[in-house]
Amino acid sequence: MNLLRYWKLALGLTLVFVAGAVTGSVATHQFIKHGISQALNFDHWKAGVMHVLQTKLKLTPEQHQHIRVLVDARGQEIRAAFSTAFNESGHALVHLQKQIDQELTPEQRAIHLEMKQNFRSDLKKKFNIDLPEE
Repeated sequence: MNLLRYWKLALGLTLVFVAGAVTGSVATHQFIKHGISQALNFDHWKAGVMHVLQTKLKLTPEQHQHIRVLVDARGQEIRAAFSTAFNESGHALVHLQKQIDQELTPEQRAIHLEMKQNFRSDLKKKFNIDLPEE
């Protein structure tokens, strides 16, 4: 009878641990997804930069106006750099996927095709990013 009681306790603790691990992993995934989404939103980025500068440096209205123009101009450069990086990374990824396809059997290629389609749709849905066509 005593052994049965400990077994139930161990099972209960294991279930609580598993539930916590699942909940934590889902929450972490959502947190990271939200963070990346916010980081890629340059309008939000510009407002955040200006808020930090204003809060920490106590800018005068004239400084605020001049610095906002600078942040807007450099923000466009940063956006272009990110766009170029994403574009180049996308081309490299598509090239890698083609090389992987060459090493696969026809059955494996069919599965890999589905994996690639799911990956593309996830990028589009979560980050509004399109990979180059194959």
